[in-house]
Amino acid sequence: MVDEAEERTPPLTVRVRTLPEAVVVAAAGDLDLGSAPMLRTRARDALDGRPGALIVDLGGITFCGSAGLQVLAELIAETEAAALPFAVVTERRAVLRALELTRLDAALAVHPTVSGAREWIRGGS
Repeated sequence: MVDEAEERTPPLTVRVRTLPEAVVVAAAGDLDLGSAPMLRTRARDALDGRPGALIVDLGGITFCGSAGLQVLAELIAETEAAALPFAVVTERRAVLRALELTRLDAALAVHPTVSGAREWIRGGS
């Protein structure tokens, strides 16, 4: 028997891929208290590889709670300490609104696409 809440709430998936200028950590599903540690772990593991930059792609996020925002705040601090460019990719209104309300949008580069983030990292805009 499948719980109705499990049917409605997609699990978080996190995929990591390496591009010439950055590592991309792409998350899809709900980013909440239960799933935020997965994003934190995968992003920190990616940073351990000493990439040229970090891109966190939240284009597939359906919900972003305070725990997800906390992970982003931690990543801002870690990438700033390492002098590493950090961009977030999303066009999701719920994620953008959460970033605006917490003013995290002022502390990081937000782009609608991974290609836009890559161009920003290369100094294109």
